[in-house]
Amino acid sequence: MAKQGKRSETNSWRIKTSRGETESIDVEVQAYHFLKPYVQNDDPPLMVKEPELVYERIKPMVQYLGYSQQELSGVLEVDPSTLFRWDKGDKTIGKMRSKAMYDIDHIIAKGVKVFGSEKQLKEWLHTINQALGNQKPIELIKSPYGIELVDNAMEAMLWGNVL
Repeated sequence: MAKQGKRSETNSWRIKTSRGETESIDVEVQAYHFLKPYVQNDDPPLMVKEPELVYERIKPMVQYLGYSQQELSGVLEVDPSTLFRWDKGDKTIGKMRSKAMYDIDHIIAKGVKVFGSEKQLKEWLHTINQALGNQKPIELIKSPYGIELVDNAMEAMLWGNVL
């Protein structure tokens, strides 16, 4: 029997205090926001299985992002009619497509941490960003390379850069 689980990553920041002492601060970033993976009872404590996704599970995330059926079919590299069939059935979207959706969800989880709320993240995602080549992050996360660029931009913000 599977149970719903959380996975997070911890970034350690070393800071110098006004007294010249060095301190470490651990900042926890949730690994996922909409697609919390399942943890098997018999797994070691930190081992998380990321199963292939059923189309129904990605719908709340797609709705949050505001992707049309045409845009989503481009992200998943399938014909829009395939999305329609997936919506009617209980079939998985495949390993590589599931990985892409987990990657996008990881961006959302990190963005909520950086910006403090889904609403503020959504505003940033839909705003042209000079540091990202005058593109909107929402457009960039449609490709694996773009996901990496947006992830790097948010990582820079975690370190205090303004983007």
